[in-house]
Amino acid sequence: MLVDSHCHLDFPDFADDLDGIVARAETAGIGRIVTISTRVRRLAGLIAIAERFPSVYCSVGTHPHHADEEDGIAAAELIELTRHPKVVALGEAGLDNFYDNGSPEAQERGFRAHIAAARATGLPLVIHTPRSRG
Repeated sequence: MLVDSHCHLDFPDFADDLDGIVARAETAGIGRIVTISTRVRRLAGLIAIAERFPSVYCSVGTHPHHADEEDGIAAAELIELTRHPKVVALGEAGLDNFYDNGSPEAQERGFRAHIAAARATGLPLVIHTPRSRG
């Protein structure tokens, strides 16, 4: 089975064609799709998409570019949110020093919380890998 392990079906660009996107993926042999969270506070939208399609699942997490917006989300909250049956991973989390989005301190706090939640739940952690300067 092929799995698309990283897409963002909740992005506005895809809103008008979700049915078509998922249908084309399934026709192409994609058996599972994991739509990746960039903001914990928008998880309800991701879950709504995942519940709409049997082959779609999601993660829960805060992208480092949004670390300041969601600073202070604790590992315990992330753990609780993973209890939904359509949540199969944590993240997208990490550190990004290429772009100046999200303070380094908030990124580190968020990344540590995601790591702790992944360890506690045994779920995979989706890590944001930025470009390098150079």
